[in-house]
Amino acid sequence: MKNLFFIGLLFIIYACQANTSQAISAEAQDYEVQSQSVSSDSLMVNIQKKIYDTFVSTMMSQKNQALLDLNKELTTLHKEKKQNLILYWQAYLHYYNSIYYLKTQDKGNAEKQIDAGIELLEDMENKNSEDYALLAMLQSFSMQFKSGVKAPFISKNVESNAQKAEKLDAANIRAYYVQASNDYYTPAQYGGGQKAEKLLLKAVSLPEQSIKSPYLPSWGKEEAYEMLTKLYIKAEKWEEAKKYYQDGIAAYPNSYVISQLATKLVGK
Repeated sequence: MKNLFFIGLLFIIYACQANTSQAISAEAQDYEVQSQSVSSDSLMVNIQKKIYDTFVSTMMSQKNQALLDLNKELTTLHKEKKQNLILYWQAYLHYYNSIYYLKTQDKGNAEKQIDAGIELLEDMENKNSEDYALLAMLQSFSMQFKSGVKAPFISKNVESNAQKAEKLDAANIRAYYVQASNDYYTPAQYGGGQKAEKLLLKAVSLPEQSIKSPYLPSWGKEEAYEMLTKLYIKAEKWEEAKKYYQDGIAAYPNSYVISQLATKLVGK
């Protein structure tokens, strides 16, 4: 009965999406252009690293005031500049704030933070490839807070937005990583596990950024190496697992998420 229920549910989702598919804006915002406008503001220099480093410090102190303060600074800057790029980084910060609350056993605030990030991106006009990729990632993360009935709907939204990211920029590594992650974590009985390997191989073949910039996103490649290695470990494809572990640790020698997989490869 459960299988029939979910099959019926998935059919409804596909039907709804066919009837209400959203057109991708031809006026998607160019973040390379926007980054020139914010280049005079030191807050935006290496903003991805600033958010992550602030997150790490909050986890060590078990107080997230620094993340909240950084969000206030971005909010103030957006009031002045009115640019999607600033909203993007606010949504990214909400993601890490959600992780903080989740790690400190506050699921209520964790859900509120991830929902706030999703709302920023959903309400954003003229979304570009990066916006859709981040939206898909946040939606995927939000599934753990939602009821089982909602999960298939969210999963299809994740897939749809990640595909929009790819359509807008076929060289965007994050578009492939998010699609792979969604497939990797989807149970096999619901069609998961069929595309992750191909998508991850594509992701690790791409540069972090098409054009190097301290204002633009670079996340995804380290995570892709980790997931690809885990995929091969799970499949007991040891030569492939060792190859991509070695490639990943060579590219990211200080990576905790990749290095922790070493023990699973000993003697293989």
